[in-house]
Amino acid sequence: MKKYFKITSLLIILLLISSVCFAANPVAKGDATMSLVKDDKVTTTFGKYGEFEKKMVQIDTTNKTIDISLTARNNEQLAEDKAGEVVLLVDTSNSMSTNKVSVNGEEMSRKDLVLDATEALIEKLLNSNKDIKIGVVEFATSTDPAQEGTEDDAKIVTESLTNDKDVLASAISSVREDVLGPRTDVEIGLEKAEELLATSTNTESNKYIVVLTDAVPNTARGVTIDFYTESSADPTKNKLISLQEKGINVISMLINISEREINLTGRDENATFKTYKDVANYVFGTETSPTAGPVYYINDNEVIDTVTTQIYNDLTVIDEYVLTDIVIKDYFPKNIIENFDFAYLTKPEIGNVTAEVDKNDNSITWTISELKPGEEATFTYRLSLKETFASDIVGVNLPTNENITIDYKENGTPGDQIRDNRCPVVILDVPAKKEIPQTGSNTTIISGSLIAIAILISSISFVNYKRNNLK
Repeated sequence: MKKYFKITSLLIILLLISSVCFAANPVAKGDATMSLVKDDKVTTTFGKYGEFEKKMVQIDTTNKTIDISLTARNNEQLAEDKAGEVVLLVDTSNSMSTNKVSVNGEEMSRKDLVLDATEALIEKLLNSNKDIKIGVVEFATSTDPAQEGTEDDAKIVTESLTNDKDVLASAISSVREDVLGPRTDVEIGLEKAEELLATSTNTESNKYIVVLTDAVPNTARGVTIDFYTESSADPTKNKLISLQEKGINVISMLINISEREINLTGRDENATFKTYKDVANYVFGTETSPTAGPVYYINDNEVIDTVTTQIYNDLTVIDEYVLTDIVIKDYFPKNIIENFDFAYLTKPEIGNVTAEVDKNDNSITWTISELKPGEEATFTYRLSLKETFASDIVGVNLPTNENITIDYKENGTPGDQIRDNRCPVVILDVPAKKEIPQTGSNTTIISGSLIAIAILISSISFVNYKRNNLK
């Protein structure tokens, strides 16, 4: 009896093995075609200056290969590359003149305090870099209320960018004496600063606008009356973003921005911004998450140091900014690893990458202990379709990667992990004259036959068992 059960069990095992074998019919590489469905690349930032890019550099549809490069860079500029052109954009609205401050026992207007700091900054900049060019623009609103929200809300004080100390000293003296309107049109001020930068013929220089103000926008182009709402906030914020997109760096110093509630006659009680600080955060961003470039929220006692040290460093020297402990993992779909060969074409100039794909999670790992300002590293690998591959990947979109993750530290502090699943997508096809081996009919016939045999043997075994027990 045991003999018959062993035979039956063996046939069932053979049935299972044959089903698996016939279901995994391979396709010859030479019988297939490969085409690109989507050339999707990853371009993302990590931290303040880190940038990562993953892209397809070449596809060979004849040999059925895809070459993909990974690049990591630290975009913080080197100190010697920072020489450039600077526009000092000074707020001369009423609050700057009427607010009195005491510094080192001396009482002065906030406007004079800021201009003293500005003179010291100009002196340091010109002493440290003879090639830097500086311009001065002042802003508030027009002295004619009917002209608020127009070009008259700001004034270019220096005709051009210059490194002439006498010209710049005269410009600061002029600003001290000038009287503009009472309100604050930051947007027109930024426009005038951009206009002054545009007078330069040096297209390679780094360009900066330094905003020095004690207020938030309460008017903008085309706006004559605004109670600290989006009407003036949105145009100003959009202008900051536009400048950044054009490669113009904006550094903003905001003095004594109040956190008290905005309480003005005629103001909508349901207005979005409740405090002056709300407006400032919306327009300029916070110190940790600025809209466009560094933002400093300070009090009067910090003006001199902020302008002559922090802003000076922003303009002339590199931050102590280093990306460390970078771990970039590139994950592959299982069907790519099973049907494509993986090989490196180049190795990274900085850091180390795992020698082969880790089959535990189908990934490669690139580790970079330190990426200094201005450094860039890249490497390339190739995915090659195997000589034979599974038929179940024919006719379906095949993402070449599943996911990318980036972990890192900036100046020793861990940053938020970056994840991105964009990647090139290909598809394999088999022309009609090269039919894919059919698994259905042969497998069905053979499987059915084996099942029938198994049932027949089981029946015979049962009959014999009964017969032997009746004797």
